Amino acid sequence: MTGTRLLWVLVAVEAAALWTMAWGGSGTPGPALALWGVAFAAYLLAARYGTTQLGTAPDRRRIWIAGIALRAGMFPAAPVLSEDIYRFMWDGWVQRNGVNPYLLPPSAPALEELRTDWWPLINHPDIPTIYPPGAQLVFALLAWIGPAWWIFKLAWLAADLAVAWLVHRLSRGRGPLPLLLYLWSPLVIVEVAWSGHLDPLGLAPMLGAVALAGAAGPAWRAGALLGIGGSMKFAPLVAVPALGRLRGRRTRAAALAVAVALAVPTVLYLPYAAAGASLFSGLRTYADIWAFNAGLYRGLELLPGHPDLPRWIGAVVVGGLAIHAALRRWALDRALFWTIGSALLLSPTLHPWYVLWALPFACLSLNRGWLLLSGTVFLAYAGRGAYLSTGVWPEPAWLAWLIHGPPLALLARDGWRGRRPEALARRERVPRREQGGERDRGGGAE
Repeated sequence: MTGTRLLWVLVAVEAAALWTMAWGGSGTPGPALALWGVAFAAYLLAARYGTTQLGTAPDRRRIWIAGIALRAGMFPAAPVLSEDIYRFMWDGWVQRNGVNPYLLPPSAPALEELRTDWWPLINHPDIPTIYPPGAQLVFALLAWIGPAWWIFKLAWLAADLAVAWLVHRLSRGRGPLPLLLYLWSPLVIVEVAWSGHLDPLGLAPMLGAVALAGAAGPAWRAGALLGIGGSMKFAPLVAVPALGRLRGRRTRAAALAVAVALAVPTVLYLPYAAAGASLFSGLRTYADIWAFNAGLYRGLELLPGHPDLPRWIGAVVVGGLAIHAALRRWALDRALFWTIGSALLLSPTLHPWYVLWALPFACLSLNRGWLLLSGTVFLAYAGRGAYLSTGVWPEPAWLAWLIHGPPLALLARDGWRGRRPEALARRERVPRREQGGERDRGGGAE
């Protein structure tokens, strides 16, 4: 069997495993985890063979076709592993009926007449919404079209493909492997095309900001996109200090970019300002009590002292990295990768879809530790069956080591050796015809 043919066989194996998971009733841990292992192994092997078998513009088109097909097979299946999409639908539904989603939780008696047939599927119904205003406006728009999960998933899928397109453009001259790693990622396919998580809605403008930060033109455009990304989920805002110190930008232009980045989510909060202090009550509850699948945070919990010490250490580390990135004038993509990545590793809560915030950068730099974590993090679903029957989600220590240990070890090993991103190291070896084809089409940002 030729290498190219084997590559497409591996894609077929990944598709069969993922589609069986979605359509075969495999929301229970045992079958789902086994199928996930097959899919992720096929993905890793495809990435390995793709390094040597791909390299032309037509190959990129085939990568796109396969990536879209993988998503198409998952998209029509109802979410099973997560109920978050029903919270998105509820937030949009109450807005359609003139209710501020920050004021009352779904279980509020005042909202009883708005309850739908899918209302019982809403998770944490006693807590007001935690989602920022940009996401709320999108929820309201989609609910106006129709409060159906497939409408919401269709919007997230469009944003997901926009992220893939930006990875495509940002990887110009580095070969097609970063695009393959993103488009064929089982984590992206499961968490977006099947489970319907909204994260690509923030990832797309964030990567757009990266593209514009490295291109000619007004700096405020990158600030606007970073602010839009931060209004979907707050993660992109950690790079605002770096945005103000971008190399090659005048101080006044950089300051304007920062002002715009902060102004966008602030302005978008104005339609919801009547909620007053309740604007952030759900978010405060999340910060105070949520804990799930923690990585390095588990080790910090062993330190003596105040129970909030691990959170303070995490905040100091992430804040210090954000300031360091600004002082050293890091490129925006590097600042985002390091600050968001460190926040995820030090967070008390790491749901599998949170890893999507680091994944595009991991694909672009071929960061082995984060790519591995995009596979092992799915094991966090192992306790879902027990949770559905008992209300308690078991998190044994051995499972935490299995999820976080190998990726952290690989990150430490590569960091200790001062490993250059392989995407840059391979740049010299990308076939000339592929590089030429990319230049002929123009666009993109290096």
